[in-house]
Amino acid sequence: MKLFTPLAFAFAAAHTCYSAAIGEQMQLVVQEASGIFSNMFELRIDDDMGKNRTLNDIIRDVSHEDDLIDINYVKMDPEHPKRSTPIHIDALAFIKEHIDSATANVKVKYGFITLLNRNYDLCEELKTNLNKTCPVDKGPIEVSVDVDVPGFIPPGWFHLEATAWRDSDEKQLGRILADVKF
Repeated sequence: MKLFTPLAFAFAAAHTCYSAAIGEQMQLVVQEASGIFSNMFELRIDDDMGKNRTLNDIIRDVSHEDDLIDINYVKMDPEHPKRSTPIHIDALAFIKEHIDSATANVKVKYGFITLLNRNYDLCEELKTNLNKTCPVDKGPIEVSVDVDVPGFIPPGWFHLEATAWRDSDEKQLGRILADVKF
């Protein structure tokens, strides 16, 4: 998988996920679709879900109003990821304050199994994947990337949570949740 900018990195990871809001609380009902497990379980997430704004069928922006990034849109083609099919992602966001360096924590789960829980240096991802460098100044940032989706993804639900923060003061940049079923 190709990784890129502070926002786009999270967007690329989010192509493997989806979230659903029910009432005032977020509930995730994840069903193992592999045929091996038919158990269902419920995971309750805290009531403080921030903006709780749908960006597309896959990604939900749960950033807070005072976070340093406002995500305007995320467009994916195809809209729903498929095995062995590349995804083209276009995104636009607005950076509210200067960012010297930043880190993102990305968690990916398959059902209740954590597949990934890793911190990424977003400046390094920016440099490696978009040929841009930190610091990032206030203003709009556009991202356009292609991401390869492997063919060996098992069937079932994948959930993603990505949270990014500025390193100097740990001020949150933004947070997204996503889910996708393969």
